[in-house]
Amino acid sequence: MQETKNPLIFLIEDSTVYKDLIVGYLQSKKYSNLKVFKNGEECLKHIHLKPDVIILDYASEGVNGLEFMLHVERDHSHIDFIFLSAQNKVDIAVKIMKLGAGDYIIKNEQAPKKLVEAIERLKDSTKREKQTFGFRLGVIGFFILLFLIIMIITFVSVFLT
Repeated sequence: MQETKNPLIFLIEDSTVYKDLIVGYLQSKKYSNLKVFKNGEECLKHIHLKPDVIILDYASEGVNGLEFMLHVERDHSHIDFIFLSAQNKVDIAVKIMKLGAGDYIIKNEQAPKKLVEAIERLKDSTKREKQTFGFRLGVIGFFILLFLIIMIITFVSVFLT
């Protein structure tokens, strides 16, 4: 997830009622940067917008959600995926999570709340990754600077004495 404050979220949902429920809930939790698509094909036409998260169903029309995720990840590894599905087979959920999905949520009355929690976890994970990267960069910079100072001192002591 690149943007942690207001991530761009793509929702692929063919059910108008469920789409409205999810969009309404996400907006009530201050996730307003949403784009909704009926299928993966529509979503792919807008992938150049670089979404942070794609929420999709395993059993979507055309290509299933897993195949869609694997296809998109090849060229857009920065995108996180959350599956929101009526498919409640544990083996499918485990397989999807092992292949890189951020979460797999069963469609039920708790799904909107769990969806927001999953997005928050992804945001926190991204924030930690950025902090870790900054820390590592700082440590590397410090040691490079220390090396240069030692080299200057060595140069001065060898050639000026």
